[in-house]
Amino acid sequence: MAYSMTGMGKASGEIKNPPLKIDVEIKSYNHRFLEMSVKCPAHLSPFEDEIRRFVQQRVSRGHIVVIIQQDREVLSTTIEVDKPLLRAYLKLVNELKNEHDVAGNIDINTLLSINGLIKFSQPQIDAQDIFREITPILERAMDNFLEMKKKEGDNIAGEIMKSLKIIQRNAKQVERFVPERNENYKDHLTALVKRTLKEYNEDRFYQELLYTIDRTDITEECKRLASHLQLFEDALSHEDHPGRKLNFILQEMQREANTCSVKANCLEISKAIIQVKEEIEKIREQVQNLE
Repeated sequence: MAYSMTGMGKASGEIKNPPLKIDVEIKSYNHRFLEMSVKCPAHLSPFEDEIRRFVQQRVSRGHIVVIIQQDREVLSTTIEVDKPLLRAYLKLVNELKNEHDVAGNIDINTLLSINGLIKFSQPQIDAQDIFREITPILERAMDNFLEMKKKEGDNIAGEIMKSLKIIQRNAKQVERFVPERNENYKDHLTALVKRTLKEYNEDRFYQELLYTIDRTDITEECKRLASHLQLFEDALSHEDHPGRKLNFILQEMQREANTCSVKANCLEISKAIIQVKEEIEKIREQVQNLE
């Protein structure tokens, strides 16, 4: 089981106190390590670490973006008039007019300019209760997010399996051509010796032949390549987050393929190894998209 590095999941819901519609979106992009950003209303900022821990329990790699939105502000502002202050102000104005024969009218602009007459207040809310109600919505968004990552991961794994089968087929071709290559080299060396040397030393001839065959033997490389292929397939099929491990195994597969290429000394073997290298490179590109 493999998950794609990229994905997106959404979920919406309503909470009762205060009545709000909540939208949660989780999306991810390719990244070598786990990196996260959380965008949420100010009253949920104290819970960013908790949100990060929640994501870290389900995701191991990628740049993750968590967005929490609400349909309105939680802290609606209430406007109040300090009526005792207003009455005292009007009483004072009337007294001044009556006692000192002062002319003039009071308008609304004058009243609004009185310091402290208009009061703005916001109700107290329990952010912990709000976050507790939002958590199920966050969990649904995460489930949808992982479902999409799983579907994309399955598609990637399917393409990788096709390449693995091509590599296995060409690795068997390499092993099949080795005896034929050795026999051809023997015939070539025999003809060359007889054509160029007057005296033929059979012991010396077979020493040189065995030396060359041993130096170009790729039996161990083929065995190790087959072992790496099995390890790769097991990790891809049974591990949830095999991305890093698959990269390491690919490096070993590339090393064996390079050694086989150097030792090939045969057109058919070279062709098969080139095909192996091409498929390894295809797999490498696909693995970069796996978590």
